[in-house]
Amino acid sequence: MDIRGIWKVKEVRVPTPDGEKVFTPDNPPEDERFEGAVEMMQYRTEFAEDGVLNTLMFVPEEMREEAAKHGAVVREDGYAPIESTTWKEADGKFYYDTKIEGEVFGEKVDSFAEIPITEDGCLLYEHGMIILERV
Repeated sequence: MDIRGIWKVKEVRVPTPDGEKVFTPDNPPEDERFEGAVEMMQYRTEFAEDGVLNTLMFVPEEMREEAAKHGAVVREDGYAPIESTTWKEADGKFYYDTKIEGEVFGEKVDSFAEIPITEDGCLLYEHGMIILERV
């Protein structure tokens, strides 16, 4: 499978004291506690050819000039990268750099996390909390 290209959020899974809540763009949360999930569902994820993984946010036409003044690079499709990291393929599996550093029992932890692929060709991203589908 080739994961290069643009992906959108199909589902966001949020752990709560009452169990896991699942939100979709068609069924967003109404509770303000989950505002972050609503925002996240509007993002796109790009696996670029050069091994860069971009989180993209749509910038409305009327805000693009102002965004550019603040250093945002708005692409022709209206999306601007708001965060970037790297991704790689190794032994037929895909990984992204979480940028999380640390040690376990004195051993440095690898900052790359696997991106499993579901049976229907979606990606389990952010440790399975976000399911991405191809745009």
